Amino acid sequence: MAAAVLILTSITAYAGGYFVHIKNKEGEIILSVMEPQNYPVSAYEQKRREEAEAELKKILKPGQQAVYYIKDKRLPTSADSRVLYYYYEPIRHRSYADLAKDIEATGAPLLPEPSYVPEGYVLDHGLIQIQNTPLPNTPEYEKLWGELKERSLKSDEEAGLFYKIVPWSEPASTVLEYRKGERLLRMIAFARTKGSAVQVPSKQAVKLTVKGKEMILSSTSAEDSRKLSWLSESETVFYMISDDPQDPLSEEEFIQIAEGMIREEVK
Repeated sequence: MAAAVLILTSITAYAGGYFVHIKNKEGEIILSVMEPQNYPVSAYEQKRREEAEAELKKILKPGQQAVYYIKDKRLPTSADSRVLYYYYEPIRHRSYADLAKDIEATGAPLLPEPSYVPEGYVLDHGLIQIQNTPLPNTPEYEKLWGELKERSLKSDEEAGLFYKIVPWSEPASTVLEYRKGERLLRMIAFARTKGSAVQVPSKQAVKLTVKGKEMILSSTSAEDSRKLSWLSESETVFYMISDDPQDPLSEEEFIQIAEGMIREEVK
């Protein structure tokens, strides 16, 4: 069946001061593109975090969250910047049926199983990501920072990992990941609060309408994955499909995947 799609806009995201956006029935912008932001992290800090999380992965059970502090004089976060890191070990479901049960149990955003994926891709796993807690600048965060900092000061180690397993209560997103060899195809549903616009980092954007729903197909560079984004009718779930830059999807393939995913949402 031919995909129902209308290409509305195909331009550089900011050409002539114009930016690609989508409005709701009230005329409010609910989805738009933005200039990609760069948040540099030193190679050393990245290395230390990867080492810490590899260690935590061995310790945590699926479904557990750890808040951790790295004691290391070479890290700026080792001073009094009150920076803690989060690590969550998700429960990976090998079938959509098992993921659906977890969605219902946790109240995670519904991510419909796509009725179509490109040839060769098979479901690798589905999982639920959480909202990290406690949040910075809260009494709970300050208390935990003080506890981990004190433990690090009492330690004779010049560098080390200090963590605490902390309960979580709110899911943040639901993820489906399909694999074709080393190539990955990912679908995500993010929970959000209605009222503010979602901004998608982009250098190039194409605005599409698929089965009556407006979407934005975007990319930040030729070397990065492309992403197809849209909001639920309630504006409380943000959906995104991303391809693998080493196995890019055609526009038609993006559309076919989205068609299957919105089938259960649009009545």
